[in-house]
Amino acid sequence: MKTLFCLTVLCASLAVCHGACYLMNNDAQIKEGELVRGCVDHFDKSEHPIGATWNSHQCLSCTCEETTISCCTRYGGVVEAPEGCEAILDEEQCKYKIHKKNDPSTPCIPSF
Repeated sequence: MKTLFCLTVLCASLAVCHGACYLMNNDAQIKEGELVRGCVDHFDKSEHPIGATWNSHQCLSCTCEETTISCCTRYGGVVEAPEGCEAILDEEQCKYKIHKKNDPSTPCIPSF
């Protein structure tokens, strides 16, 4: 029983620390007089059929559902940079790059 409790706490902790998710309304769209069934990405206006999953340009993994669009970050949540450093999200790789504030070519070791 103790092991089950510890595993439950561990799984819940991992789920909380690995990013964020949110829901948006999937509003009905009318195009050329026809009701469009699917979703329109709120960021880049790309269209996706119901049931589709796609990666947005903002490092989000999104899913089109009948009444909602759910999106979750593809990177590991918030990163705390050591003093004198800053964390910048690389939107191409969907990873944080941590470097010296006064010298972006010098990487820093993240603090955990």
